[in-house]
Amino acid sequence: MTDTTRPIPTEIGPDGRVRARVSMTPSSNTQRVEVEVPPDQAIPIVFVPGIMGSPLLATGENLGMVQKSRWAWFPDDVKWLIKPLDSYRTLTPGERKRLLSPTATRAFATPEDAHRETVAKHSSTLYVEEALQRGWGSVMLSSYGGILNFLEAQLRYILTPQGQPYPGILGAMPRDPASWGELKGYVPLDQTSLRQAAEFRYPVYAVGYNWLNSNAEAADYLAERIRAILERCQRDMRIKCRHGVILVTHSMGGLVARLCAKRYPELIQGVVHGVQPATGAATAYRRVRAGWEDLAGAIGLGGTGRKIMPVFANAAGPLELLPSQRYGSGWLRVTCNGKELLQLPRSSPDGIDPYTQIYLEPDAWWRLMDPAWIDPVDTEAPSNVAAPSLTAAWMAYRKQLNRAKSFHADLGDYYHPHSYVHYGADEDYPSFRCVTWDLKGSFIAYQLPGQSGTRATLAGSEHAANLRLVDDNHEGRVRLVNDQSEQQWINQHGVGVVHDTRGDSYIAELQGQDQGGDGTVPAHSAEDAEKRAVFAARMHGYEHQGSYADARVQRLTLYCVLSIGAQARELSPT
Repeated sequence: MTDTTRPIPTEIGPDGRVRARVSMTPSSNTQRVEVEVPPDQAIPIVFVPGIMGSPLLATGENLGMVQKSRWAWFPDDVKWLIKPLDSYRTLTPGERKRLLSPTATRAFATPEDAHRETVAKHSSTLYVEEALQRGWGSVMLSSYGGILNFLEAQLRYILTPQGQPYPGILGAMPRDPASWGELKGYVPLDQTSLRQAAEFRYPVYAVGYNWLNSNAEAADYLAERIRAILERCQRDMRIKCRHGVILVTHSMGGLVARLCAKRYPELIQGVVHGVQPATGAATAYRRVRAGWEDLAGAIGLGGTGRKIMPVFANAAGPLELLPSQRYGSGWLRVTCNGKELLQLPRSSPDGIDPYTQIYLEPDAWWRLMDPAWIDPVDTEAPSNVAAPSLTAAWMAYRKQLNRAKSFHADLGDYYHPHSYVHYGADEDYPSFRCVTWDLKGSFIAYQLPGQSGTRATLAGSEHAANLRLVDDNHEGRVRLVNDQSEQQWINQHGVGVVHDTRGDSYIAELQGQDQGGDGTVPAHSAEDAEKRAVFAARMHGYEHQGSYADARVQRLTLYCVLSIGAQARELSPT
């Protein structure tokens, strides 16, 4: 009998259990085989996607609105999303509101809900049956399949029988940590921490949620799914799960995870946050008023506020991406002739209130919502059907906004004590820290050749705030009229004359991004999480939606998971 052994790799079978295949050999072959038995305890990884990162099922009158399918939202099917005929892209604003109604949609809750072919296409590390059981079909796999497969593959083998890191684990042990970005709290993984982390299995799950509903509801839903995951691990995989789960989040999923951890601390060992709009994002205001700022978003989701507003105004989840009271004051600005005239929201002894000062303002030209486009008249509606009531539409919007405000208050500044954070802060991917309207007056005093003329200007913030809205193209350009009378001296024919500002007209246009970020979330918001994090990475080189496709982000996430696993403690159920 030879002293050498032949290692046999293991795999996850269709039933979720670990198995190994051993081939029969002739009796003359006396070489032994070695099968490495995985740990008998687990900390499941649960991936929580961002807004629009979970496909949704239609459950009411919206069933079959696009291609006679069961989907209310299915971003993995490009044809469903943007083909020239019969796609989400071709829906009217009113149809979009009906299709994406929070009360007529739901997230995928069972393997049968998922689109099997999509899961099979994107799952390279699990049999499709197991990937379906793990909830992989409940998230947008074209964006998240890469990170799910990466974590599943690398975390399956941490240390060799000789105690050395497997090659995949070396990616979480960079020779030059600065290659990941500007790091806070970085502690290299060593043999001791890897041995501790290797005491657990890390099966990778995903939990999509209905992103149209409040993130408070999504947090409770996530807790339900975590309980089901832990029960499955113990019942079907026959392993101990006394340490809860590790959440890995993208974008708005971080808000869901934070409130879930706050409400259900007995379920969560730690959280890895990616590109989280921790205090909101001014980009949300810009998209409601003017549509998507980039070409791809404009084509697929809408290049005008008319297509965004009806969905946004009637769903608490999207509204919760607006800058909260913790975002700070003065992020909505008005300038004219290089002079800053107005900043909102204003600070007061009662704090900062963007809800009253901006979001619930129905008439101001710089408002968030146009009441006429909250519940737009559907072009397909019968002629005898009355137009929606603007008052009723506004009240429905107010209700959703109040839910968003309550969520912001409930979430507050809470972060799980074992939070690990990574985000983009790249000048090549600018984002909206502030949103600026620039005013240009159409009145210019008459001037003779060789003489200097004088442009009539607004006197201050009150004038700027109270201009009357005449026209809004919902693409970032509005026409305004000054109804306030003010006497101004101007130069006309070389003579000073008095000009009355009443009736002066202005054009206001939204300006571009003003701070480095990831193209969606400004560093200003994302870095809020850094203040409370155990570890944080301020990174460059990727855009928001594709952040987890970046190889550095994948390796850094692996590092975060292993670091949390190395310090894991049993959680006491309440």
